[in-house]
Amino acid sequence: MKRFAFFSDLLFTFLSSTLLCLCLFRFLYLGFWFSLFLAALCGGLISSSVGAYLQDKRKNLLLKRSDEQEKQKLLLHLALLSDGAKTEFFRGALTKSARAKAPSTKDAHTQETSLKRFSLLRLHSDTQFYFLHFKLSPVTADDVAKYARLKTGKEKILLCGTIEEPARALCERLHICVQTGEDVFVLLKNADALPKAYLGDDAPSGKRHRWQLWFSKRNSKRFLVSAGLILLLSTLTPFFYYYIVMSASLLLVAIFVRIFGKSET
Repeated sequence: MKRFAFFSDLLFTFLSSTLLCLCLFRFLYLGFWFSLFLAALCGGLISSSVGAYLQDKRKNLLLKRSDEQEKQKLLLHLALLSDGAKTEFFRGALTKSARAKAPSTKDAHTQETSLKRFSLLRLHSDTQFYFLHFKLSPVTADDVAKYARLKTGKEKILLCGTIEEPARALCERLHICVQTGEDVFVLLKNADALPKAYLGDDAPSGKRHRWQLWFSKRNSKRFLVSAGLILLLSTLTPFFYYYIVMSASLLLVAIFVRIFGKSET
């Protein structure tokens, strides 16, 4: 989560909770300034709690939401690629990753020239042997058995999208290192080797795109401002309860859209 987004969420939480509490206190016919003081106090306590929760959540997240979406695009892209294209893509990507990790130019050149294509979906270097398995279905135990038949003294590494639990357990028994979709995404991202365009990443239809725009998190600010203006008007009109209810309703909509709305990336 970016720092700007974090403070934006805190500000939104403070304003929405303050206005909601103000609606409640005014509904109970407390004085305006006293209600405002109590509402601001409640808003500060609520936003502090939300801030602590978001900070804790931030520490425990490995991937940002945008990264998770891009990871899913990557896995679909790799599944749609032909076997030959997959092999060449990872040969270049793993070479680039090794070059980035190498402590010197000489070591990077050694890594670059040592990584070779063994066959379709199989690569090898001086010390490692890579199996590539990116399909719409996960790796099964039968797939692992095929990889185990290859006799080599090099470290075996399986790069895949997903893997079944029995297959993962079999890999541990056969000393095959498994790197699933999340590991592959992080590896490619750190090496700046992600594809520039993804297969299967079609533009959304007009109707779906309009729905995403309507249900965007950005609209929560508009609902929040509208609720605040209506709440201020409640002090100038005889229809006191009507304006209070409308303001509270808009606040609830703003909170709902902020939490469950579509993020614009």
